[in-house]
Amino acid sequence: MLKKLNTVKVRAGIAALILTGGLFAAIALNNDSDDWHAGCISTPAAAADKHASDIAEARNALLRNGNDPHLGIAVVDLEACTVELSWKADQAQPTASVVKLLIALDLIDRSGVPSGSEATAVHDMLAASDDRVASRLWQQHGGPEIVRRQARKLGLAHTSPATDAGQWGSTRMSPTDVITVYRHITAGLSEEERDFVTEAMESAPRSAADGFDQHFGIPRAFPDADWAMKQGWGRSDGRRVLNTTGLVRIASRTFAVAVMGSWNETIDWPTATSALTAATGAVKRSLAASST
Repeated sequence: MLKKLNTVKVRAGIAALILTGGLFAAIALNNDSDDWHAGCISTPAAAADKHASDIAEARNALLRNGNDPHLGIAVVDLEACTVELSWKADQAQPTASVVKLLIALDLIDRSGVPSGSEATAVHDMLAASDDRVASRLWQQHGGPEIVRRQARKLGLAHTSPATDAGQWGSTRMSPTDVITVYRHITAGLSEEERDFVTEAMESAPRSAADGFDQHFGIPRAFPDADWAMKQGWGRSDGRRVLNTTGLVRIASRTFAVAVMGSWNETIDWPTATSALTAATGAVKRSLAASST
C-alpha cells in the first residue's frame, strides 16, 4: 500500500483467515511489491504542446500575486517515458531543500543504504527536511562536490552548487534535472535503495523539522493520490523560494513532478504557498485528463 495524505505506509505481514472445512487457517501474506519502480531510464520523448491551457493557468496563479514570480514546470509520465508538461523546464532555479535528494543519493553511492542511527537521520532529512542532518552530511562529504558528483553521474545539465560553498540550499537545478533525479530513483536504484529513499518521502509530515507547513503543492493538490515528495522552501539571492517535487500516482500511472517557483522577498509565505499550490492544481488537471 502506498502512502496517501495523513496515512502511514506499512510493509508487514497481513494475517488472512480462510474458512476451509469449518476450520480457520491463518495465512501470512507479505507485501513485497516495489512500489515506485518504473522503467524510464532513458531521456523521455518530448510532447507536442500538450496542455497549453493548463500551463497558462499555472503561470497566472503566480502572476496574479505580483512580486516578480519565476516559474518552472516539468512533468514526465514514467510509464510511457514521455514529457507530459513543460514550462521553462531547463531554467535553473534555487533548490532549497530539494538538494537533499542529491545529498542522500551521494551518501548511498559512497557507503550504501545507511543503517542504525544514520538511517534514522537520513530518513528525517528527507521526510521532515531536517537541516541539521543535511548540513552535517554536506560538511562531511565535500559540500559542493556532492552536487558536482551527482551532476556528472546523472547528466544534470542545468545543476550547479552555490557560489558560497556553505549554502547548500542555494544549489541551482532546473525542473528537468529534478525529474532526471526521480527517473534515477525509480529506474536506476536497487529495490533496497529505492525503498529507503521513497519510504522517507512518502512519510513526510505536515510540519517539517523547522515547523514549516510542507504540505503545499503536491500533497494539497493531489489529496487522493499516492505520492512521495521532497519539498523546498527558503531564501536565496534575495528571493523567496518554494518548490514542490516528487512522484505522484494517479490510477495506474506514475508521474514525476517538479513545480519550482521564486518571488521577490516582499511576498509572504501564505501567499506564495497558495500560489504554488494553485499552479500545481493546474498540473493535476492535466494529469487527471491524461490518466482517463
